[in-house]
Amino acid sequence: MNIYNPKMHKNTFESLEGQLIWNFINSLLGIELMKFVSDKKRPAAEGISYILQLIIGVALTDDQKKATGNMIRFVMEENGYKHVEYGVTCNENPSGFRLASRYEK
Repeated sequence: MNIYNPKMHKNTFESLEGQLIWNFINSLLGIELMKFVSDKKRPAAEGISYILQLIIGVALTDDQKKATGNMIRFVMEENGYKHVEYGVTCNENPSGFRLASRYEK
């Protein structure tokens, strides 16, 4: 397993909200939800956006959304998925995701 490097999102990643997001994305439930929607050709963020809204309590900021997308990509690639498309419109977006990336096995 590789070690996640937050790169330009280090401040967000190290914040309380960033750690809450990271822990959920890496949970069995988070991974399974992202895989489930990805297998239906939907953006991975769409599968976890509602729960992220509940965890954080408010809509994600733009920086949090970008950091979350970076975290999602890492986790999806660690689980054997590859990035295939940017900017897919999300159907479910209570946490503020309007566009997100899509992954395939």
